[in-house]
Amino acid sequence: MRNTLLALLAFSGILAGCDGGNSVTAPPEIKEAKATRDVVDGAAQLKTTITVLFDRDFSLVSSSVKLESRFELQVPDVPVQQGTKRVFVQSAERSSDNPRLVTLHINSLVPTGTTLSVARASFQSNMAGAATADVASDLTQLAAFLASHPLQPGKPAVVDPGVQAPVTAEDRDPTAVRNALGALLDRRGASSASRQAVLDRYDSIPPAAVPSPKLRAALAALAGTFAQPALDSLFTNNNCTGQPVALIAFQPPPGNPALLGQSTRQADGRRVISINPVLEGERIEDLMSMVAHEAIHCDNFDGRYEEIAATAFDSFLYLGVLVTDSSLATAGTLLSREFNIDAIALINSGRRYPESVGVLPTVGTTQVLPGTASPAAAFADYVAASYPEIQQNDSPEEPLARAYSDALAAIADIPPGPPFNLTFLDQLLGAAMDPNILAADIGILGLVPAG
Repeated sequence: MRNTLLALLAFSGILAGCDGGNSVTAPPEIKEAKATRDVVDGAAQLKTTITVLFDRDFSLVSSSVKLESRFELQVPDVPVQQGTKRVFVQSAERSSDNPRLVTLHINSLVPTGTTLSVARASFQSNMAGAATADVASDLTQLAAFLASHPLQPGKPAVVDPGVQAPVTAEDRDPTAVRNALGALLDRRGASSASRQAVLDRYDSIPPAAVPSPKLRAALAALAGTFAQPALDSLFTNNNCTGQPVALIAFQPPPGNPALLGQSTRQADGRRVISINPVLEGERIEDLMSMVAHEAIHCDNFDGRYEEIAATAFDSFLYLGVLVTDSSLATAGTLLSREFNIDAIALINSGRRYPESVGVLPTVGTTQVLPGTASPAAAFADYVAASYPEIQQNDSPEEPLARAYSDALAAIADIPPGPPFNLTFLDQLLGAAMDPNILAADIGILGLVPAG
């Protein structure tokens, strides 16, 4: 009878062991631990909250040791890539509603691969060892690293002063350019149907409106990207002028021949997009970003936010193209350098998703282009400084910018929003960027931690 009673007590968990006639309750185990990066007013912080759920209720051994001191983290040492580093808990509290739940606060990011431990002596005096658990996190190790470290070029060639690319006979030969466009589409991995559709689009663009075959190729190559709506905006009545573009050409921008590109109006109201002739020798891929940017400007009003958005879109497009041909980064031309610098600024920005891309300052980053004389803290500041002649921030929303924004919102699976709202634009670009493309671009640009 006595044996039967003991068996029932042990099975019910009332008696877990026996030592000199005294019952000993087994210490709790960690059932789950979930880490979530802190976000305050839409800004991602370099802090983490971990919720720890134990498998049973428990009592702590009476001690002067604070609750947070009973826990310890082993976090992957990503920059060093040699094991883990020890991280302590800043503060902790036990839930008043659920005694099995403890919330921990850490003054750093906690990625996947982290292990949490709590000393068993916290529950039973003189007990050795620790209860451990893997921490489920909302950040990968790479994401945590990128969110915590601004980057700079490890190979200066990508930001060295560029030179004007020479113009060759092939640059003005429609057949040679068409072949170059086909090779670009092959590198992009376009299907045979998509490839033919882009080439057909190239053939259909009227030389009277776009005399340069390279610019026709750059425009046609926008098909299949988020900037594809530019084609409809430029070559139909579906734009603010109600007329197709009058001319897209390599010619000095009127009134400001130092500009790389400019959108203006003819007397009849039709648009003219002037691309500086010094860019005629540039690669089709770089010219794609130029025409995608200038196509946004339709009305006669411009503001800083409009230029920031237009530059952000062309930089985002460049990052998508760069991954298909790494030689673009080291071409050493005027546009190559321009887009490389803009890309680095975009990568080092991001208020909501600092591990991705963005336009607003990242918490903890004070200089968006480390190692340079630029004081800009974020992409938006850097771009705005490039347009000192523009005094106002706001301008009417451009329909094409909204079309770009809506296309990226569909990719990111977030609700659409106004592209000239920098808070939304920052979140949009960060959510839409493919982390695999970003990682590849960082490698292509040879970026390393600053400092």
